[in-house]
Amino acid sequence: MALQVLFQHVKDLAVLGTPGHTSLETVTFEVEKIKKSLWQDEQSETAQDGEDKSDFHLQIHTTFRKLLSAVNTTPLDVRLECGFLVVAILQGIQSVLGKEIQKPRQPPGTDQSKAGRRNAAQIPPAPPDLISVQQAKDVEAVCRVLFYTAVLGCLDNEASLYVKMMLAKNKFILGSDLPSVPQECRHAVLSEIFKSLLPVMKHETLGTCMRGPMFPEVLSSILQLCFGPVEVKNFPEDTAFFRDQMESLFMCMDTNHAIRQILLLKGLAQRGVWFKKVCGLLLVRRFMFQPGGVAAVIGAGLSICNGKDWQQCEAVASLIAQAKISNMDQLYSTAGPQIAELLLQEELKPEILRVVVLTVAQMARRSASLTALHVTHSLLKPLVDTTTAEARRIFPSSDVNLTLCITRIHKLFVEIATPTVTLTSLLQPVLCPLMAVAALMTSHLRSKTQQILVRYLSQQQKGEAVETLLVLSGLQKSSASPSVDPRVEFSVDDEGGVKVTNVEEVTDDNILENDDRLSKSLITVLETLKNRAVILEFYERLAECINFTVLNEKKQSPTLLLTDEDVRKEQFEGMRKVSLGTNLLSLLADSDALTNDLFQDLSAAVPFVDRLIKAGCQECNDEHLRKTQTTLVMNIVVLISCYVSERTLRKKMSSEDWKGLKNLVPSLDEVGENIQDETVLLYIEQLRNLLLTHGVVQTLPGDIQSGAKQGTQEDVSTKKGRNDKSGKTEVELDEKDNKTKQELNRNNIGKLQNKGEDKKSHDMQSQEVKSTYKEAMDDLFSPLLPVRGHSLLALGKLIEQRDPETLLHKDHLLTIFQHNLKDEDSYIYLMAVQGLSVLCDAYPDKIVGILTAEFSVGERTVEDRAKLAEALTRASRRLGPLLPHYKEQFINALLAGVRDGEPLVRAASLSSLGDVIKLLRFSIGPIVHEVFQLLHTIISHDKEAEVRRAAVLVITLLLQGLGQDAFSVLKEVIRDLYRALRLVHTTDPDDVVRLHAQLAMEEIDTITRAFLLPKLSLSKKIYVTEMPPSPF
Repeated sequence: MALQVLFQHVKDLAVLGTPGHTSLETVTFEVEKIKKSLWQDEQSETAQDGEDKSDFHLQIHTTFRKLLSAVNTTPLDVRLECGFLVVAILQGIQSVLGKEIQKPRQPPGTDQSKAGRRNAAQIPPAPPDLISVQQAKDVEAVCRVLFYTAVLGCLDNEASLYVKMMLAKNKFILGSDLPSVPQECRHAVLSEIFKSLLPVMKHETLGTCMRGPMFPEVLSSILQLCFGPVEVKNFPEDTAFFRDQMESLFMCMDTNHAIRQILLLKGLAQRGVWFKKVCGLLLVRRFMFQPGGVAAVIGAGLSICNGKDWQQCEAVASLIAQAKISNMDQLYSTAGPQIAELLLQEELKPEILRVVVLTVAQMARRSASLTALHVTHSLLKPLVDTTTAEARRIFPSSDVNLTLCITRIHKLFVEIATPTVTLTSLLQPVLCPLMAVAALMTSHLRSKTQQILVRYLSQQQKGEAVETLLVLSGLQKSSASPSVDPRVEFSVDDEGGVKVTNVEEVTDDNILENDDRLSKSLITVLETLKNRAVILEFYERLAECINFTVLNEKKQSPTLLLTDEDVRKEQFEGMRKVSLGTNLLSLLADSDALTNDLFQDLSAAVPFVDRLIKAGCQECNDEHLRKTQTTLVMNIVVLISCYVSERTLRKKMSSEDWKGLKNLVPSLDEVGENIQDETVLLYIEQLRNLLLTHGVVQTLPGDIQSGAKQGTQEDVSTKKGRNDKSGKTEVELDEKDNKTKQELNRNNIGKLQNKGEDKKSHDMQSQEVKSTYKEAMDDLFSPLLPVRGHSLLALGKLIEQRDPETLLHKDHLLTIFQHNLKDEDSYIYLMAVQGLSVLCDAYPDKIVGILTAEFSVGERTVEDRAKLAEALTRASRRLGPLLPHYKEQFINALLAGVRDGEPLVRAASLSSLGDVIKLLRFSIGPIVHEVFQLLHTIISHDKEAEVRRAAVLVITLLLQGLGQDAFSVLKEVIRDLYRALRLVHTTDPDDVVRLHAQLAMEEIDTITRAFLLPKLSLSKKIYVTEMPPSPF
């Protein structure tokens, strides 16, 4: 009954300030009415149910009097008296609710009715201190009256900002002005109010009205009591008390709601005032420094802003990264591990991940060293571990998710955060592992790691970027960016991600293969980087790294003890460095984008090209490196020739460009004296004349045959004289015609005229009869790829037609075809293969080895390998009687192709195998059993119809090649062969396969009939001097 009375008083006071209840007279009336109701006849009044109300009446009266005594002014503002009355009533309600809990409750089975027993069994009893929804709304409204009257008058300008804003928003009007409390009484009144309200705020049900929507007002008041300048200076005991109470109050609240309200107050406070600083410190020390505090702050920040808005996410991130705290180490060491843990969570909402990444970026700008130590260390640790000596032991037993790690790195450094030097510098320890992942062709992380590397390089200065590229390529070592431990390697997992596996044995072949993959990936990174200055300097540094004298004999120090293994490793590293540099240069030359960047400024490119050409002049004693040296010179010369020819055709060459390119002529002459390869010499001579004549002479000078026979020991003057004698260029012809005309005017006109006409007609005839071979050789230097491919096709046809002039230069053509085998374009490659196949009868040992190796281990496309199998067939036909000598190379290569994973390659290999076996006839030897077993397995188990067709076709060709001799050669397998064909003809689902099987059985039938029923001969032989054979 008492509780209902108190809630009725609350309801009466809750309407104050609303329309119709805004005057001070209304306040006075309500206050006097409630005072009269509460305190009249206080000594004798008893509740109807027998409960004595004097206890809570006394408590309310005492609280009210204590609050009134804190104000020493008269007359007292009635609004303050109203606020004090609200505090006393709320304290009385809390006291009554507390007594309700202590009362014994009626057991559920007391109600004897059936409905009562059923409801008691199904519905749990309500808590004794539970209040209704309407009562909760009345309490919330009366708390608003309290804060807009008594509490507001005690707050300073900073703490009262939010309270005044909400007063205006709720349109609370009570009197013509705001209530005020004298300055000297403010702390006493405010502290007494909250000492009385603290039990109310902590109450489980009654306190929710103050810990919910009214909490910002409550927090503003408590912050002033705890950290206000006046309170801290004059009332240290009270500030300590309220700080403890504030901590216990936070324990009763939802953390997200508390942080959200602190952020709200912090955002409203003005910069530089104590209130804003206190909100920031409270956010950091009370919440962020607790376990899970960073996630709570991020969640609260996102709940009051749009997670898709970039600027708002930056603001939330700045709450953590830009926290105003004197001890930076404490901030990073506490918040850093929490951020790193969030980064490595697999299921993280995109907006939270965005804020976390932006936080790391801001922390890196504030202190890169502390960020690397406390934040990114755990993120990068899985990749860093691959560079340590313990990698082989760590990863087999570790369940670290490298895929997630790289994905988060991409989010952090590429996708979300704004690129800065301080942020990207954190990637330095893991550059080499990222490069190894970027080299995995079939992983979906390949593009992401390449983007990470490009982002890192784009933020560096030119010199630093070039040094990084050299480290990534393996040409240099760096302690800041260690390389991956060779005893482990990155591989693709089942889902296309990345995993680390142990390497059983580190061989030289594995190292070279890994270098090749890294080089190709590095070229892709450079193409994406699109920094011409970095690319040009990288070219120059590559030229410096190439040293072909690395294996020449050197004097060893007598005090240096080296084992044979040490010497071998040193030699291998030297060869590896040269091979790596030349491979990178070759890949750079093959990239049109990078080549255009290089030659965009010829004044900068010519010194680099000159340095590369001079590398071909180095004395090299190792045969292997000498071949690499020759290939390098060939690639550089061809590259310059194609570029200059293309620019000349488009009329983009200036006189300054020609002047700069002429500086290459001395180096070309020098390298021409040191290199013995005649094909390279031809290319050098062509480029030399191209440069000297400013593009007028784009063909080979003079007679190639004479140039080939003269050798390479002639000096430059001798070569020039030979060229003058062997033929005349168009420029020289014009000059001499002019001289002839002048001489004609001075001397015997008729005689000189006849002489000039004879000479002119002779020159015209020599141009008209220009050989097809020379035209094809001219086209070989064209910058247009289809023209070069057609020239290779024309040269192959000339060889096939047995052209005499072409056959004289078959040595040069062999080198040209071999060089073009390295071209990545399929058209050039296939034309080179065809050219080699027609040269097979001239150089069988070389050609067979090249073609079979290309087919077996070459890294070409499926279509190229299928056409290469056709070229093997043509080569076997051209060998003719020599084929049995090379049968093992042909059959081994084709059998390897039969086991390929691509159906087209298997079918092409079987087709070529059939042709080779047909040509071998009796020379097939004992491998017939292996071939038959292979064919039987294919036609029985291969799932591809094209492959089964080819296998049955091989059987048919085998039988056609043997003819009636099939029984003598296939005597042990002919029966099983026939049974297999019958089974295929009966059960195979493909019509073409069944047709081929029928044709093969008919071939066996024909051979069997010819063997069992030979044709009768009516001839008669008379033996005179010889003994006739025995009929038995």
